[in-house]
Amino acid sequence: MGRTVAAGAAGWAAACGLVYWQTFRRLRPTYRDSRRLTPADFELDYEELEVRTSDRLRLITWLLPGAREAVVVVSGGYRGHISDVLGIGAALRRAGFSVVAYGWRGTPGSDAAPHTLGANECRDLTAVLDAVRGRLGPVPIGLLGYSMGGAVSISVGADDPGVRAVCADSAFADPVSLLEERIRHRLHLPAAVLADPVMALMARRTGARLAEFSPITAVARLAPRPLLLIHGDADASVPVEHGHRLYAAAGGPKDLWVLPSVGHVGGYFADRTTYVQRVIGFFDGSLGEAAGTSS
Repeated sequence: MGRTVAAGAAGWAAACGLVYWQTFRRLRPTYRDSRRLTPADFELDYEELEVRTSDRLRLITWLLPGAREAVVVVSGGYRGHISDVLGIGAALRRAGFSVVAYGWRGTPGSDAAPHTLGANECRDLTAVLDAVRGRLGPVPIGLLGYSMGGAVSISVGADDPGVRAVCADSAFADPVSLLEERIRHRLHLPAAVLADPVMALMARRTGARLAEFSPITAVARLAPRPLLLIHGDADASVPVEHGHRLYAAAGGPKDLWVLPSVGHVGGYFADRTTYVQRVIGFFDGSLGEAAGTSS
């Protein structure tokens, strides 16, 4: 009996460690890290902004100046590269917007730090917005975010009156339910058995409490500023139900664009022309009509 209990406890501890390692581990540098694209590869002028978070981490941040008196800040996905958003960023820049892209804490080009699925990354976007205002003044700001970046954009934008509009692609409604879903689907175990101790371990190691980061609670505070939610109905990483939950909790004006047979953050790649037109049209309407465009 004692051996059975000990084996069960060891298996539980190993499963907790596996979930924590898969979700929150620091990524090792790869060859791709040193081959990162820059805006210059798109023949776009840019400058680097000096950005430090409230906990003193430096973030790599690029400003692509535009002709319009409006800026779109683009937040990538969980542990992604700053260059991951350059495709849509270049399109927004060609439409005349100033565009800001940045790398999360712990990603290539930014200071090393634990990944926290958005809980501490909200500080990153807040610091970037402070730097944008310091550089450009009180211009209208739109937020465009992908996956975790969408969830962070909703949460930070909800409490920042200077943010005029938010577009979130493949955002999760809350990280706790997302973590629980992944445990059930991948390990076929009751979620609470692993999720609670994993979150407690993360809080002890990073100071971040995942349950306090709740986009679905924040989203209602965006109103009356416009919100565009984009989600693929074949998303296996963040099921489309998260998009429906966010839409139901939001005030207005709001729109949910569900893309058939599209996976996680796949809308841009499924049909670039339609996707770019929809996103630019959203920011045209919410940040002011085009005053001119620039290539």
